[in-house]
Amino acid sequence: MRTHSLRLHIVILSISAVATLWVIATAATWIKARHEATELFDAHLVQVASLLLAQRENDHDEAVAEDHAPDLHRYGRRVAFQIWKNGQLGLHSANAPAEQFSATTEGFSVTRFGGEAWRVFSVRDPEKGMLIQVGEKTTARDEVVHSLAGGLLAPLLVTMPALALLIWLTVGKGLRPLQRLARDVEQRSPGNLSPLDGRPLPDEVVPLVDRLNALFGRVAASVEQERRFTADAAHELRTPLAALRAQAQVALGAGDDVRREEALAKVMVGCDRLAHLVDQLLQLARVDEASERGFEDVNLAEVARDALAQHAPQALAKNVDIELRAGAELRIPGNPAWLAVLVRNLIDNAIRYCGSGGRVSVGLLETEHTLTLVVDDDGPGVAETQLASLGERFWRSPETPRNRETEGGSGLGLSIVRRVAELHGGTLHFSNLQPGLRVEVRLPNTRRSEP
Repeated sequence: MRTHSLRLHIVILSISAVATLWVIATAATWIKARHEATELFDAHLVQVASLLLAQRENDHDEAVAEDHAPDLHRYGRRVAFQIWKNGQLGLHSANAPAEQFSATTEGFSVTRFGGEAWRVFSVRDPEKGMLIQVGEKTTARDEVVHSLAGGLLAPLLVTMPALALLIWLTVGKGLRPLQRLARDVEQRSPGNLSPLDGRPLPDEVVPLVDRLNALFGRVAASVEQERRFTADAAHELRTPLAALRAQAQVALGAGDDVRREEALAKVMVGCDRLAHLVDQLLQLARVDEASERGFEDVNLAEVARDALAQHAPQALAKNVDIELRAGAELRIPGNPAWLAVLVRNLIDNAIRYCGSGGRVSVGLLETEHTLTLVVDDDGPGVAETQLASLGERFWRSPETPRNRETEGGSGLGLSIVRRVAELHGGTLHFSNLQPGLRVEVRLPNTRRSEP
């Protein structure tokens, strides 16, 4: 599994973001500074040209003498000027060319001489035939702008390592709760499913801890459920196995064929009960692991008719009248196999506890929001104080009459029904009749609830 350092990832992202923003800000500053520098230096050229023009207009000597202005400082070499009168070059700077700076005689222009670019401002006085041109090297402007940009970028190179170290230390401190959480999980024994320590944690970590604690709770409940199931199953299997062994010993020690056949018949009955118990244990184990995956459109009326048909021989053998009260189609989304198990267990339970010559009724009632499966029998029912215990695993009413049919019960049929109902978002309800017991499975009728 590929892994990466969250700490390093955050540092890289942070430094990249800061550097990007800094470069963007520097670029924006450079553009703005270049514009301002251009305006500033252009204003300087205009001012110099105005002063030269004003000075020459006040000069009463009409003679034009070509002369060089003194070179007072090396900075002056960046600026050059020419004063032309009637087409003749008069006063000019030492670094000015002998020919006219620019062909443009009014306003700004850019020209090249001496291998460099010059920004030239030209102004003329037509009445006196005077032309003044003042030029400045563009490199002077570039040096100012580049110096400003360099001043902004230089701190970036110096501060980035320091900023990276600071972020590294800060993120490391912020990740300490995660490291502590990892140590707590690492040091836990496999059987320790208690919630993780709720010490102050960052807001971003709290949902993870909450989900882990919820997972631990579900796993603990599942483990405890499996532990109880295993213990109860071992207890329930021990009794029929002991009965089978006893009847087999009776058959082995029988002195006549009648007693032997009677003991073997009881062995067969015990085998049937044990097979029924094992089948229900397997059903319960599978339905505990079931999920909503594989749901499809199921005709519950058809499922009920098939279940009644399967139990018809059992009902005939006990002389029990069974009936179905339902329409042709009552559809809900669900797992057809598990819904069939639910209906079969309810019908089997009703027939088992119904007296000989009794009656079992299966009905389906549809409302706007629910689809209710109702199974009635006219058996002995259950004491009101014990209704809440129905559906618990391996629970059987102590008041239930013991006979060939009911002793085969394992106390798992209604547990399976309850789990299948929960799997489909439904609920299980019990109530006594006069006489008998009514079981209602209320399932959400999502097909009718859809707009």
